[in-house]
Amino acid sequence: MSPPASSFSVMSYNIFLGGTGRMDAITTVVREVGPDLLGIQEADDEEAIAKLADDTGMTYVHGQANLAHHVALLSRFPLLESTNHPHPGVLRKTLLEAHVRLPTGEPLLLFVTHLSAAATALGERRRLREMEAILGTIGDRFNQPHLFLGDYNAVAPGDTLIMQGLTAHYATRMRTARRDGAPRPHRGARAFGAWLDRGLQSGREPPKTLLPRALVSRVLEAGYADCYRDVHPDEPGYTFPASSPAIRFDYIFAPPVMHPRLLTCDVVDAPAALQASDHRPLLARFALDAP
Repeated sequence: MSPPASSFSVMSYNIFLGGTGRMDAITTVVREVGPDLLGIQEADDEEAIAKLADDTGMTYVHGQANLAHHVALLSRFPLLESTNHPHPGVLRKTLLEAHVRLPTGEPLLLFVTHLSAAATALGERRRLREMEAILGTIGDRFNQPHLFLGDYNAVAPGDTLIMQGLTAHYATRMRTARRDGAPRPHRGARAFGAWLDRGLQSGREPPKTLLPRALVSRVLEAGYADCYRDVHPDEPGYTFPASSPAIRFDYIFAPPVMHPRLLTCDVVDAPAALQASDHRPLLARFALDAP
């Protein structure tokens, strides 16, 4: 069924290390899903992003990060202007601001970001500092139509996760990087993750140093709606790792002016998306007109 002409779609997608060796699969995902607006994290190869935009009939802007892992915004709608906000000394990556014109003529702001990793209390404190800078950049435009999306590397309050899948994934990645490139599952890491999962299932609260949840709480307190959780209050919505999802790292947030226009928000589970990156994309649809 074709999507209604009275709506538009927004997708957030971490393509992992610039999509090296996987751009054909990533292009297939984007073509199959057909988002109107696409925020990309780890857009490290601008030439590849330019080709992706050309191959999918979109235009793009690119945001250079302070360190590794740039971001980009692709659009089927006219791109009016863009500003990169790297906040040196605060953000490790960057915040890309892009202004588009919707088919109704209404302007819409998009803010695409990729926050620091590390699932620790220290990592969460860094993400909170990054978020304060980002919220300050949005500032008095909070009441304007805009969307805020990306890979936040953070766990929302109340979200579940599968520690066995996470520990096995990271251990396999480390072993792959250190040896000949062939992935090898790590039995010890899987067993440790299973032990943590049993603790979670028995009702024991993990230590805040292991599983901090302050970042998403801060965004919600600022007045944003978590689009996926708003539509799916009881589904896990895991986006990472793509082949066997165990945690929700990817978000699309809507301010009060856009929240009533939210129609759907879903994790993309197209077959190509399971191998194209280590994250699954997140897709939201909004009404073009306010209710």
